Amino acid sequence: MTVDSWQPVQAATQIQAPELDKLLQCALTTDLTLNLTSDFKWIQPFAMLDAKKWGVICPSLDTEQLIALIKLFCKAEKDLNWDLADKSPVIVLFKHYRKQSGIDKPLVQWVKSNSDNKFLPFGPLL
Repeated sequence: MTVDSWQPVQAATQIQAPELDKLLQCALTTDLTLNLTSDFKWIQPFAMLDAKKWGVICPSLDTEQLIALIKLFCKAEKDLNWDLADKSPVIVLFKHYRKQSGIDKPLVQWVKSNSDNKFLPFGPLL
């Protein structure tokens, strides 16, 4: 019998253009009506990327890309049992989306119905 040791996931310290392109491609093409499997755990370090760094990336993203990333991170957090709480990139991405496009009730409802994270999509109250 062998026993594996658990290794915590290290947050990414930055995201390079090829990594962002791969993440966007995944977000834009993944069928989110299905449960995400462990094949998607490669995105967890990017989900743990500092909010300020996501804030720098957001202006380069269009509305479709923002929505796709919001949905991908939201779904991955729930399906893969990540506990990102108020550190979720969904909060930063949603704030930027809201500045661009205003409140999108269907998107808010989608996030709420596809997440167990009480902080999504608006973040902490204070």
